[in-house]
Amino acid sequence: MGLWSSFLAKVNILNLESLDVFIVNFIIAVILFGVGIILGRFVTRILRKSAERTRVESTLRKSFVELFITVIRWSIYIIFINLALAQLNIPQLTDWLISVLVVIPALTGALLIIGAGFAVGQYLKEIIKESKIEGWDTLSMILFYFVMYIFLVFAIKTALIKQDKNIVNIIILILTGVVSAAVAYWHVSKKR
Repeated sequence: MGLWSSFLAKVNILNLESLDVFIVNFIIAVILFGVGIILGRFVTRILRKSAERTRVESTLRKSFVELFITVIRWSIYIIFINLALAQLNIPQLTDWLISVLVVIPALTGALLIIGAGFAVGQYLKEIIKESKIEGWDTLSMILFYFVMYIFLVFAIKTALIKQDKNIVNIIILILTGVVSAAVAYWHVSKKR
């Protein structure tokens, strides 16, 4: 009986209501985890078949398509791991892990924003290139960099969503100065 009572005392230290509730929550957490694995694999299979049917790999590199599929799959896994941990309701464990796991979907969102910005920038660059107005090359590069800058700002704000807004704004200002100086230097050295 001494071993059982010491186990129950440890369970009470974790702020669990009762062992029965913990076991039910544990079973639900395992089910959620399993559903996440199955759903992640299912979505991966659908995305791969869609990429093959649409022949996306002919316009994009296969490694980029695989990276996109991997990011989506792991985002699904992390969402369900997060749900499973929340179901366990062990504050010492779940609070820390959930705060860590929030970062990964934020980074995924930031990567998707950067990809969308690149696509929009390239599209606008091609439109200006086709117009054949005087100075189209300079105008298209300026527009491309401007669009990328706007999308990068949104991506940084998405990636650092848990941080203080003032700190994020300072980081954006510093990165703006550094990247602007690097792009200017690159263009000047390229023209020589």
